Amino acid sequence: MDTTSFFQDLAVILVAVGIVSAVFMRFGWPKVIGYILAGVVIGKHTLGGSLVINQSSIDVFGQIGVVFLMFTLGLEFSLRKLKKIGHVIFPTALLDMTVMIWAGHFVGTKVFGWGSVQSLFLGAAISDSATTLLAKTINDMGWGTRRFTKYIFGITITEDILCVGVIALLTGLVRSGTMRVGAVAYSMGGLLLFLTGVTVFGLLLVPRVLNRVARLKDDESLLLTMLGFCFLVSFIAAKLNFSLAMGAFLVGVMGAESKPLKRIYQQCMPLRTMFSAIFFVTIGLLVDPAQMLANGPAILGVTLLVICGKSFNCTLGALLTGQDLKNAIQTGIGLAQIGEFAYLVALIGLTMKAVDSSVYQIAVGVSVLTTVLNPFLLRASDPLSDWVVRKLPLRWKEWLETYSNWVDRFQHSSAPSATMKAIRFNLTLVLLHLALVAVVYISAGMLARVDYTRFSPLIEENKKMLLWSAASLLAVPNAIFIFFRARALGGAVADALIPSKVAATLWALSFRRITRLLFSVSSVVVLFFESAMLSGTIMPEQGWARGLVGVTLLLVGVLGWKRFRRLGAESLETLRNVLAAEKEIGLAESAAELLDIHSERLRLGRTAAACGRSLRELDLRALAGASVIGIEREGRTLVNPTPDERLEPGDVLLLLGDDRQIAEARRLIG
Repeated sequence: MDTTSFFQDLAVILVAVGIVSAVFMRFGWPKVIGYILAGVVIGKHTLGGSLVINQSSIDVFGQIGVVFLMFTLGLEFSLRKLKKIGHVIFPTALLDMTVMIWAGHFVGTKVFGWGSVQSLFLGAAISDSATTLLAKTINDMGWGTRRFTKYIFGITITEDILCVGVIALLTGLVRSGTMRVGAVAYSMGGLLLFLTGVTVFGLLLVPRVLNRVARLKDDESLLLTMLGFCFLVSFIAAKLNFSLAMGAFLVGVMGAESKPLKRIYQQCMPLRTMFSAIFFVTIGLLVDPAQMLANGPAILGVTLLVICGKSFNCTLGALLTGQDLKNAIQTGIGLAQIGEFAYLVALIGLTMKAVDSSVYQIAVGVSVLTTVLNPFLLRASDPLSDWVVRKLPLRWKEWLETYSNWVDRFQHSSAPSATMKAIRFNLTLVLLHLALVAVVYISAGMLARVDYTRFSPLIEENKKMLLWSAASLLAVPNAIFIFFRARALGGAVADALIPSKVAATLWALSFRRITRLLFSVSSVVVLFFESAMLSGTIMPEQGWARGLVGVTLLLVGVLGWKRFRRLGAESLETLRNVLAAEKEIGLAESAAELLDIHSERLRLGRTAAACGRSLRELDLRALAGASVIGIEREGRTLVNPTPDERLEPGDVLLLLGDDRQIAEARRLIG
């Protein structure tokens, strides 16, 4: 790569995004649209030729932008939040993707006259909402704290995960002509192991390391350590043919459980701003206006299908899972777009010669068009949802409210007993550690494929022995932990089976001991067969080597079981603390989360009724219940403005309240 041309390309892009950012900020337009338009202008299809010489190097910077964007999005989440909204995001994501794949197949076969396979690729391309694009748009709009946005991000992440299975299905269909369920199961199993390994190892390792580094009081060391974790996991995800963005998001979620969260977030924001802007420029570079015009009717039609279909699907999914009408509508409208997954599906189809170039152009065109329209749709979601709520018949409102309350009561009333909680908890831990053992052996199998001759011929000659020994040693602590967790599981199962009136009898005590022993032994047997099956490819052929490692493992287990048991107890306590403890946030923030209060930015137009009036005259607190906690004016922010502060055209008010209070304040402000 020529260094001069690289810096030329970077300079052209950064100057373009700088100008676009200033212009769009001046008029209050979504900057993400400007970045895409800048990419179109400097691309090879306009102005007589591309101003970008080497696009491949710029694409790398764009992918770095994806990593930063998804990483910081993960920092704003936590496992507790994801668990809290899990009953909403998974059913909604599954419903949306299923319906959109069917709709794309129907349009492809019945409207465009394509074959079934090409139509399925179209359906898959329009099934996944764009996590990266949405994150940038919502951040620019200052809507990150809105209640419905957490559902949007959760649904898009879930759709990204489900896309792994969709790609496996399509690939198997093209190669064999049939839907290969085995390939899908293999891909989803691999994904499950990846998620399990990253989540557990991340929770045990990342917060501890970051907390120790934070004690040094050096932001540079803290940032570099966190980014090291981020890019390592993203690299592993990409190497396993999973989503790069998903890996970065998971590390962000792990980092969100550390104490120096705010310091990490502040350090990453400037980097995210620059690299994410480059990413959206790269989207614009893909646009060919001539081909877009040639496929204009198809692009417009599919765009309409995406906006209407995904809005309806996600609104319906949110309503069925017990959300109120306003939040359900805003969730549906927010998800009415597609993104980078569309390019991936179309490119896979082109590479395998399953589709023609028209599918790719339609995918790119619909993605760009829905991305451009999405900010405007999001802004319109507030008045539109309010209008629907007002116009909906009273009987329907009462029915929806009754249904929402019923779902909420069902979720809380179905809380398991203490015994069932113990069964579920211990069973989860046993399965989790069995999965971790699988992750260790599978990782060792992948490392065995690497050629180590350049490091040392001796290592290459004995790599199976070394990798199998290392994997088995790592499995020993897990085996001890599984043994004791299975023992506890057996005790909980026995408690559930024994009637309370005979719980203290000798018979009950004997039954409890036998059950605990059976579960413990069974877990060891299962672990043994799992290890044997997964280590088949790396197990050394020499009998003496296997015997030596076996004896070594036995000695390690016997001599170190107390230490390993204590380590397991400490890890368990760490996991419990992470999942149960609240983040270090202020009283106002915790109260806001409890009461479902959020902040929102509102720009005053020249004709706004509030212009020229003081906050005391408006009296929003008394009339609407919302509070003005800040005013952005000419590049500076007035925090906690006085009641006598008069509002001017162009001011951006920072409002605090729930959805109803902010809507009323917006009406009063005019």
